[in-house]
Amino acid sequence: MSTARPGRARTAYDWLTRHATSRPSATAVTAWRDGAIRETIDYAGLTALVERAAAALAAQAPDAGDRVVLALPNDHTFTAALLACAAAGLIAVPAPPLTADAHPAALARLRGIVEDCRPALVLSRAGQARDGDTAAIAGLRRVVAWDDLIASAGIPSGPPRPARQCAVALLQYTSGSTGAPKGAVITHRALRASCAQAARIYGESPHDTSVTWVPLHHDMGLVTGVLRPLFSGYASVLLHPREFARSPLSWLRALTAVRGSMSSAPDFAYALCVRRVSAEQVRQLDLTAWRIARNAGEVVRADTAERFAAHFAPAGFRPDAFCPSYGMAEATLTVTTGTPDDPALRLAVDRAALQAGQVVPSTEAGGSRSVLLSSGRPLPGTQVEISDHEGRTERHAVVGRIRIRGPQMFSGYWPSAASRAGTADAAHDRDAVEDWHSTGDLGFVHRGHLFVLGRGDDTVVQNGRNFYAADIRAVCAGIPGVRPGRCVAFTTGGLGSDAPGTARVCLVTEVDASAAVRASLAQEIRGRLAVELELFVHDVELLGPGQLSLTTSGKPQVSETRNRRESRASGVRDTCGRPTGIADGTPPGPGPPGPTSKE
Repeated sequence: MSTARPGRARTAYDWLTRHATSRPSATAVTAWRDGAIRETIDYAGLTALVERAAAALAAQAPDAGDRVVLALPNDHTFTAALLACAAAGLIAVPAPPLTADAHPAALARLRGIVEDCRPALVLSRAGQARDGDTAAIAGLRRVVAWDDLIASAGIPSGPPRPARQCAVALLQYTSGSTGAPKGAVITHRALRASCAQAARIYGESPHDTSVTWVPLHHDMGLVTGVLRPLFSGYASVLLHPREFARSPLSWLRALTAVRGSMSSAPDFAYALCVRRVSAEQVRQLDLTAWRIARNAGEVVRADTAERFAAHFAPAGFRPDAFCPSYGMAEATLTVTTGTPDDPALRLAVDRAALQAGQVVPSTEAGGSRSVLLSSGRPLPGTQVEISDHEGRTERHAVVGRIRIRGPQMFSGYWPSAASRAGTADAAHDRDAVEDWHSTGDLGFVHRGHLFVLGRGDDTVVQNGRNFYAADIRAVCAGIPGVRPGRCVAFTTGGLGSDAPGTARVCLVTEVDASAAVRASLAQEIRGRLAVELELFVHDVELLGPGQLSLTTSGKPQVSETRNRRESRASGVRDTCGRPTGIADGTPPGPGPPGPTSKE
């Protein structure tokens, strides 16, 4: 076991060695599989493994700043590989695991990442990938099995000492919900700033325990399941995403068994637990230790928070533990958050005014208002502002584009930002703190809290009114047969016999319904949206399960769905004369597994 290097802990590897020196036998990472703890590694063991892997990586990727793609699953090997890259002066690139049952879309994303960042090698788990898939990736870059890497290293004589450090810690590829994924360049300094912000705002300590099922190649899983636990010195319990997909109850049982205090998930996961966990199963849980339940990754809905808190109250879940948050890969995850001491705000607003871009509080009951839940306040040192479409900053509660800046911000997108970050952090400090980043999301600020309405590219504009994707999905989720969260609405040019260029509102959604009832289901979707939102949809296309194009984090890919829709515009039309997408006998290409099966 090595000792921590003197001076300030610069990289995540330094955080590890600090804990290995002061608390060598404390648990660092635990794998939870099939309802039980299957594997545990302490700080001393993890440090020894990291230093062995770093020596092997330095031999195979000798230049500081070489990229290493981590196509590894949710277990301690991912954590060790990430830290080994930091120790060896290499840039880690989290990516979907290369496994035998990997979805074609995940493999396509992995191949795209490899093509874009041109790594020195790709790390996978031995025996988990199909030969054909490995060959496809190996055609671009060398694939090395983790076990083979460790076996080649031998026992290092001391901690790694790279010839020169690299300021860049990792490339975090964005989800690609509105376009092609891009590699956000994240420096070691940005990681430190992000983790320090979270430790302060959430009061993190070595007494906490984190539990996550979110894939570690996703920014939420990476930061909450690996980096923050390492920074503050608490244990991380890792579930496989597909275990959550099979049974959302597995997540809550893990929290119960290990007395988990920190856990994060997107809004759909909390809603899914309410639907899939029975009252009898709730009574068998103990969630009293869960003090920070972050809800992030998509628009947070007030009714989700209310229903989850009520449903799991018998298990000891406290409503003030629910912490809505907002963030993205470019911000090394978190921008704003609620906390138990400063909870998110609920705000009832006039729906018509909101659709016109104005925030007007409402006391009226019924369908004329929308109840919104904030994503909390900016983290310490982070600034948020709202700009209108001309880029002017609005200081009143109006809807506009969200812009952010702060010490946890990325340096730009690969590859141009890598040279800008250089080998020192001073340039990053200046760029990150002084430069504003436009997030592409729409929202407003009220009483210091950020309210996020959705992606600007997801917003449907009809007759001068804005209809937000989260509201459209919420209405559709209440219709029997429509798969919750699996719909996309957008405007498109005229189709079929319509005049070219005529703007029409189209909705594409996955359903569990036979062809015989799809026409009536399409009618019900149009009717519900017209009544509840006053949104008039021209075209409804109904797809089978798994056919909507999604990102690896389960978000619908708007641009890809629109492109596929327009390429199928000549399909047979339903009884109302509108395309159904089911009559030409050619289903659309499958997307990745959905939000409950993300890896």
